[in-house]
Amino acid sequence: MNLVAAALLVGTLLTPPAPPEPVTVFVELTSTAAVDTGTAPQARSARSTTSEHVSRVVSRSGGREVARTTNAVPGVVLAADRSRLAALSRMPEVRAVHRMVPKQLTNSHAVRLTRTSEVWKSLGRLGDGVRIGVVDTGIDYRHADFGGGTFPNAKVVGGYDFAGDAYTGKPGVLPEPDADPVDCNGHGTHVAGTAAGYGVNADGTTYGGPYSSIDLDSLKIGPGTAPRALLYALKVFGCKGGTNLTAKALDWALDPNGDGDFSDKLDVVNLSLGSDFGAADDPDSLFVRKLVQHGVVVVAAAGNGGDFYDVAGSPANTPEAISVANSRDSFSMLDGLEVGGKRLPGQYSQNLKGEFDLTAPVVRLASNVDGCQPIPEPLNGKVVWLEWDDSDATRACGTGARTDNAWKAGAAGVLLPTSLPVFAAAIAGNAHIPAFQMTAAASRELRPALEAGTLTAHLTSEMKVAVPFVEPSIEDTITPSSSRSRSSIAVAAPGDTVFSAASGTASDGVSMGGTSMAAPHVAGIAALLREARPEWTVEEVKAALVNTASGVVRSASGVREAPMRVGAGRVDGPAALSTDVLALGDASFGTVEVGDQVVTSRTIRLVNKSSRLVTLKPRYEPITTVPGVSFQVGPPLVVLPPGGSAPVPVQLRISGPAALRKTPDPTVSLEEGRQFLAEASGLLTFTGDRTLRVPVHAAPKPVSRLTVSGSRVTGRGLDQEDYRSRMTVLELGARSDPLPDCGPDVRSDCAVNRTARGGDLRYVGATATDSLLAFGVATWSTWANLGGNTRPEVRFSVGGQKFVTTAVKRAKGGDVSADVWLARTKAEDSDEVVDEQPLNGFDGTTDTNLFDSDVVVLPVARSALPAGPVTYTAGVLSRYTAPDDPDDLVDVAQTAVFDYGTTVPSLSTVVRPGDPVPPGSLVFFHHNATGDRALTR
Repeated sequence: MNLVAAALLVGTLLTPPAPPEPVTVFVELTSTAAVDTGTAPQARSARSTTSEHVSRVVSRSGGREVARTTNAVPGVVLAADRSRLAALSRMPEVRAVHRMVPKQLTNSHAVRLTRTSEVWKSLGRLGDGVRIGVVDTGIDYRHADFGGGTFPNAKVVGGYDFAGDAYTGKPGVLPEPDADPVDCNGHGTHVAGTAAGYGVNADGTTYGGPYSSIDLDSLKIGPGTAPRALLYALKVFGCKGGTNLTAKALDWALDPNGDGDFSDKLDVVNLSLGSDFGAADDPDSLFVRKLVQHGVVVVAAAGNGGDFYDVAGSPANTPEAISVANSRDSFSMLDGLEVGGKRLPGQYSQNLKGEFDLTAPVVRLASNVDGCQPIPEPLNGKVVWLEWDDSDATRACGTGARTDNAWKAGAAGVLLPTSLPVFAAAIAGNAHIPAFQMTAAASRELRPALEAGTLTAHLTSEMKVAVPFVEPSIEDTITPSSSRSRSSIAVAAPGDTVFSAASGTASDGVSMGGTSMAAPHVAGIAALLREARPEWTVEEVKAALVNTASGVVRSASGVREAPMRVGAGRVDGPAALSTDVLALGDASFGTVEVGDQVVTSRTIRLVNKSSRLVTLKPRYEPITTVPGVSFQVGPPLVVLPPGGSAPVPVQLRISGPAALRKTPDPTVSLEEGRQFLAEASGLLTFTGDRTLRVPVHAAPKPVSRLTVSGSRVTGRGLDQEDYRSRMTVLELGARSDPLPDCGPDVRSDCAVNRTARGGDLRYVGATATDSLLAFGVATWSTWANLGGNTRPEVRFSVGGQKFVTTAVKRAKGGDVSADVWLARTKAEDSDEVVDEQPLNGFDGTTDTNLFDSDVVVLPVARSALPAGPVTYTAGVLSRYTAPDDPDDLVDVAQTAVFDYGTTVPSLSTVVRPGDPVPPGSLVFFHHNATGDRALTR
């Protein structure tokens, strides 16, 4: 790349190269995928070739093999020093080197809500013979939910431990695979039970049927959604930590017995794992696509990142996967305490391990009622009631601090009330005494006795996960931690406080929550579909689930959730199994830049699988709206002959940029100046002989057409409520040509994928106001998600001190809904945060077009810095860097000097045609279209 400094160039500020450290990469090879060959002998030959290539690559790298793949995508997961990747990537056997992104771990009443038990009873589908792969922490096949005994058994018929118990996913820890995929974590066992457990009787024995007349209330643990399906335990995690072995398990799923005959491939694979802010070009997505191409249904958890824009994880965001959000049903199994012989529901603290059993009077404090300050009065073995603030923003302290204070004052335990219908999060407490948080109803019930001084409570570990709790108001509401996406989420399913098999016990259950628990619920229904419709393609199975997801999911306040959180809605088992008409295709328009009138369309294809004539009426049902945006569908009536199909166009119409307004999704909390997108979304519905639905989404934003002619701004701006054109004028520091694409002969200073393009530097500059110093970064392409996969960073020196400013996303402590984007400045030597400022100089109450942009301004308060000229360089951090780059920087600029000199009145000023622009400037027009936001004069 050719870098030209526009200010005085000095020695680089980049830190000296660190000692070689191992990184984990997936080396994609040029050999043929075994699954793409024609015969078993050809498949074995392809595997042999791949293995030879792997051996040469591992030898050349000097690294250590983590796992090799031969079936889906030929390659090897490799832990090697960064310095060795350059030579490695030039080998003729190597197609590409991908940075691995470690993945993390992300029911009887639930089957009632999704009506799956009706499938067992009325349709007689139980998943018989369908093979479900659970890519997770293994399965405790000894548990009664899976029939017990040794591995393999009649339920857990296959699998493999690709990891070993000590594996953590870190580059320095290699897997130690073995043939026994028993679970040492618990997550995979719980997931497997939700998908395909038999169920457990009240006496702890395996439920053997019949499922057609099952009494769900009589069971200790309810069945999974496909109770007769076969399970394969694909263990990719150790007892703790993350994993880079997902690809290995997916590769294995195509040919479990390894004979080169792929007819034994698994039917459904469940992925209750992922990484937040996932990129569509994550290397694991290559394997998901290959499995789908060869007929394997892949169901994946959308992620537990909360209501952040673009936080949804990979590989769930692979378009071919079925991504599942987490909704609530009304039932959960909670912990209990006993008062006067009555068990009351709530939750015990997490940090106290082992058994406990105590009965003691309950007292309250005269002052310091929340216990957040030291407690002077002796509590002498009593249980103390400490008031609890349910607001994260105003709560004085957490459960750990107040439980410590109570323990130091001699308390035997702590009671905490709540006013919320369900708990927002678990409580920590401490390792010495039990803390118990009561439900809202229990809090109200016990308070009169507390005030009368007559309350005595029995707290015991024997009542953990022992008290059934039903809260009808939360049924079909979104779980706050469920991730937000633009268009990748397909459906929602119950995943909050799901009660399923507990590993390490013979027959007990445990409650867990997350999209990890929602995904296997859908995987089981997909298995029922596979049994009922074995001839259907993966696309058709997915369409059946999406088209019939009739459950309307709402926020806690009762507002309907949009496709960005829940896809088409909450799944409906019988409807998915019964439909014989499908609506295939995608009606997501993504981000739409609006400079003129917009008319564009997508096509949905209706397919009649039945032997009858079917008539359907299409219409668009809005959920979130944006002024100036409309969707039109046609024709008004569609008639499908038996076995026939017909296209249905969905047209997006936007009257022009001036009509648009920045309206939020009504479920989005706008506290703390949150950044948000204006999104138009809803459902394309078909009614008549059948009822079907397809999610529809567009994120329109108006664009200005401003430029600089001579010394003045010219062109058309925006001036409509929240959309007002803004300009930042900086002193140009450096410019950079576009990076070439990485390839066989280009392995350094190159872009490895589209995500990396968002970090390809174009211009760098600096400016200052009376109170702020600011750095501007422009890239050659829009970023995937700023502060997630794309993180601009500026290293600078002033007054003899060094600092680092990085673009970050921040949530409020303990919250999952704040979306505040900041420039965070740290002292380089101490890593201490010295300042935080909103990116572009404004929080989300002022639109500066931070989403899907290619320019950003990173401010820092001058009061946090010493005086003097600033020497700086900028780069962009990403997970996806060139094979031989020595760090996490996609691109980096040469060093420049900025002297405050003349200050500007504002970092991002409202701009109008005719405004002056001084010579030597780097100008950001924040609301211009992609590629036109940055220019120099």
